[in-house]
Amino acid sequence: MQTSIFCCLVGTVSNGYLCSNDIKIKVKGNSESGDGIWQFIPVTDSNGVVMGAFDVLRIEEIQASICIGRVAQSSKNGTALIKVSERCKVTLHSSRRLQTGIIYRFELEFRDGGLYIISDQSENIIELAPELLASQQPNNRKSLDQNWAARLEPQIYEHYPGIQLKAAILSKGIVEWEGMVDNRKIRVQGESGSTALTFHEFTPKLKESVETHPDILRVTPLGAARSIGASCLRVEIGNYEIVLDAGTRPKGSNPLPAFEHLENPNLILITHAHQDHIGALPVLHSMFPTAAMICTPGTREIARVMLSDCLKVQQINEDFEPLFDETELQQTLLQLDTQPIGAEFEPLPGLKVRFINAGHIVGAACIYLQLGNKSLLYTGDYNLANSRTTEGLKLTDLPQADVLITEATYGASVHSKRNEQESELVANITQVVQRGGSVLIPAFALGRAQEIILALKTSSTFPDNIPIYIDGLVRAVTDVFADNLQFLPRSVQNLANASRTEPFADNIKVIPISDPSYRPLAIAKPSVIIASSGMLTGGPSVYYAQGLLERENAAIFFSGYTDEESPGRLLQEMKTGEVVTIDEKDYTVKATVKKFNLSAHTDRAGIGSVIAKVKPRHLILIHGSKDALHDLARSDLQKHYIVHIPSVGEIIEYGVFPKFVTNSTQIALSHEKEIQLEIISEHDGAWIRVPQNVVEEDPRWQTLGQVGAVRAKWHNNGLMLMPVTAKTIALEKAKAGLTNCCAKCQFLKAGFCNHEDSPMYQLSVDPNGVCPNFVINNNTVI
Repeated sequence: MQTSIFCCLVGTVSNGYLCSNDIKIKVKGNSESGDGIWQFIPVTDSNGVVMGAFDVLRIEEIQASICIGRVAQSSKNGTALIKVSERCKVTLHSSRRLQTGIIYRFELEFRDGGLYIISDQSENIIELAPELLASQQPNNRKSLDQNWAARLEPQIYEHYPGIQLKAAILSKGIVEWEGMVDNRKIRVQGESGSTALTFHEFTPKLKESVETHPDILRVTPLGAARSIGASCLRVEIGNYEIVLDAGTRPKGSNPLPAFEHLENPNLILITHAHQDHIGALPVLHSMFPTAAMICTPGTREIARVMLSDCLKVQQINEDFEPLFDETELQQTLLQLDTQPIGAEFEPLPGLKVRFINAGHIVGAACIYLQLGNKSLLYTGDYNLANSRTTEGLKLTDLPQADVLITEATYGASVHSKRNEQESELVANITQVVQRGGSVLIPAFALGRAQEIILALKTSSTFPDNIPIYIDGLVRAVTDVFADNLQFLPRSVQNLANASRTEPFADNIKVIPISDPSYRPLAIAKPSVIIASSGMLTGGPSVYYAQGLLERENAAIFFSGYTDEESPGRLLQEMKTGEVVTIDEKDYTVKATVKKFNLSAHTDRAGIGSVIAKVKPRHLILIHGSKDALHDLARSDLQKHYIVHIPSVGEIIEYGVFPKFVTNSTQIALSHEKEIQLEIISEHDGAWIRVPQNVVEEDPRWQTLGQVGAVRAKWHNNGLMLMPVTAKTIALEKAKAGLTNCCAKCQFLKAGFCNHEDSPMYQLSVDPNGVCPNFVINNNTVI
C-alpha cells in the first residue's frame, strides 16, 4: 500500500510488538526484530490512540514523522480525521480546528500513545503539488516479500523433495517459484502474510507417432473478422484443434468470441496482452481446463495487471455480469505457461511452434505452426518500425508458410514517419505548458503511455520544471515495465543504469497519482497528464478531460487509434466552441484538441512487405474495418494469393477457393506463374521442351497446345512466347487491309469496343466491322 504517512521511533521489536519507553504497539504483518530506529505506518482508533504498526522497517537515521492528507473531520475535542488514501485514514491530535477538505502536510510527534501535530502547512499547497504527490512511503514491500518467500520455501522442498527451484519472483505481494523435479515443471504461488501455497504441475507432452496426423489445415475466425475486437481463431491442423488468442470486445452486448464453434482444444496460444487478444482467456480456460496455455514471458508478466484490470472493470459495470471471477483469474495465471521468443518448441507430438518478435508491445509475438508438410503464420498485432519500448518485427525472422493470417488495422493507409510524429507531439506539449496550460494525453496504458513518458523525459526541449503525472491503468502497467527491464530494448536498460533511477515513474519528473483525491492538484498548475483510457471511454482520463475541456490554454492530445463511436473520436471531429456531452454533462470545447499517429500497428506498406516475405498460398485478412480489409484486398494481392476476408464462423480450408474466385483465376493461382523451358538445338533449327508436369497438369497448356503454333517476340535479350489463335490471325488480317475497320480503331481493347458513343460500346466486335465513331490509332477521325 502506497501512502503519504510514516512515523519513526527508537525502540525494540520483539514478540510481535514495537516497544519504545512505556509505549507498546502491536506489529501487523512480518517484520525484523531487535533494537534500532523503526519506521512504520500507524493504525489509530477514533480517539487517536495508536493501535498498530504496518510495514515496520529498520532504518539507519532518525527521520521526522510526516503525514500528508486531506482533512475529513475536525472536532472540538482536539482530534482530526485525516484521509491519506482510499484505504488509509488516521486520527491525529491537533491544538486547533483544521479546515475540512483541505490537504495539509503535518509534522508529527509521538507521545502519550498518540500522534500529535506539531506543525501543519496548507498555504500555497498548489505550488507544492508535484512535491506533495511525489511524497511516497519508502517502499519496503519488496524486502518484506523476499523475507516471506524465504519463510515459505521450506514448505516447497517438503512437498517436492529434490526440487530444483529458481529464484522467487516477487510481484506486489505475490510470490512465485518455478522448478523441476523428475523432469516435471512445477509452478508454486504464495502471498505475503499467508502460509498457504498453490501448486501446479505442467502436463508433459504425450509421445505418439506423428504419422497418424491427416493432411488437414483449416482456420475458423471466432472474432475480429471484418472488425476489431475479440480476436480469436480456431485452427485445425492434423488431428489437433488449436486456439490462437482469446480477446474481448470493448463494447456491445456480446464481449466474447464465438466459443461455441470450439469442440475440445488441445492447445491455446496467446500473441500479446492487450484485452482484445487476452481478455477472455480466463473464460476459455474455465471451459477447457485441460488445454495447455502458452505465451511469451513478457506477455505473462503484463497479463497479470491487464486481466486484473479487466476483472475490476467488469465488477463495476452494472450492465453485464462479470465474465470471470478472482478464482478463475488466479487459476489462469497460475497455469499460463511461457516459451521464449525465437525458440522452437513442440507442445504436442509433431507440432512445431515458434514465437517471433512482433514489435507491437512488450512480449508481443507472431505465432508460427508447422505439422508435417503444412504450415501457418498468425501475425497477431505487429509493427515493423522500432519504438522506444519495443524492437520492430524483422522480415528476416519470418518463414514462408502455406497460410498467412495477418491483421489489417491500417490496411487502407500509410503512416507518417514515427519520429516526426513524436517530435511534433513533444513540441505541441511544450508550447501548451509554456503558456501556462496543462495537457491531457489519453493513452493506451500498455506500450503507448510508456513511450510518451520516455519521449518527454529524454527531450532536450521539454521544460525540466513541468511535472508529468500518470494515472489509472497507466500507473500499474508502468510498474510492471519498471520491474521487467529485461524485456525492454537495450536503450531503456542503459538509461536506467546511467541514471540509477527508474526509467519511467521516478517520483521526480514522472509522478504516479496514487489517490483520486489528488487529481485536482495534477491540473492546478502547468503539467502533463498521461492517463487511461486512450479513447476516453472510461478511467481517469475522463475526469481530466472534463476539467480541461473548457480551458482555453489547455490541450487534449490523442496519440493513436480511436474507435469510430468512442468519445475520443467524437471529440477529435469537433470544432472549438461546439458542445460535447461526457457522462451526461455538457462541455463547451475551448481546449486545443489534436491527434498524433504513434500507432503500434504497421501500415499498408508494412503489411505488403510481410505478405511478400511469407509467400502464402492462402492469405486471410482480419482485425480491421471492412473498408480497410477490402481496400487492401483490391490491390494486387488477389493476383498472387488466395485472399479471404472471412466472417465469424466461416471455415477456410487449405486448397479450397472462395466462391467468388473465377475458374481462370483459380487456375492461375494453382499453378506456377513461371516455368523453365529446355532449348534443344539441332542442325535445322531448335526445339523448346515444356516440362511434362506442365503438359499434364496445367489447364492453360491445353489451350496453348490446341493452337498448334506460337509467336515469339524479342524483348531486349529475352524472348516472349504468345499463342497464335484464330482471333489473332483475323485481327492481323483486318489490320493489314485497306478498310478503316474496328481492328484499326484506338478504342478496341482486348476484342471489346470502349468508345462510349458507339452502339457497340462494351460489346465484343468483329475486327472487320465498320463504325461511325471510328478513331484511327493516330487520333485522326476518318
